[in-house]
Amino acid sequence: MTEYEELMNDTRLFYRLPKRLFDDTAFADLSVDAKVLYMILLDRRCLSEINGSDWRDDHGCVFIYFTVEEMMSLLNCGNKKVNELLKELEKCNLVQRKHLGLGKPNRIYVYDLLAPHNPNWRPGAKTDEEGDKKYA
Repeated sequence: MTEYEELMNDTRLFYRLPKRLFDDTAFADLSVDAKVLYMILLDRRCLSEINGSDWRDDHGCVFIYFTVEEMMSLLNCGNKKVNELLKELEKCNLVQRKHLGLGKPNRIYVYDLLAPHNPNWRPGAKTDEEGDKKYA
């Protein structure tokens, strides 16, 4: 493998930003800041997927833990801004937060725009062989 190929395969060095966020009219109202946050969340989701069953719920859906404080630090912005960005992403069905309560961080389910077909990304949602959605 060449040095260039190794660099391109090392996802620790860069984030991937799906072109669909700019090409698809469904995301036309999404702010650039929300797209950047999505890119970061998607990167975390990919790591969770690699790390196996500890990062899957009872229905096999991949999730991440990423606190608002961590997002604030990484994006260098305040609590209000991060929550606005998360609401934008939820409105576009790119993320879903599941509140666990009791001081625990939220589980965040991130839709993978890089995957060609990803029907089972939401908590409790499964698609059966006939393509019908089933919710647990």
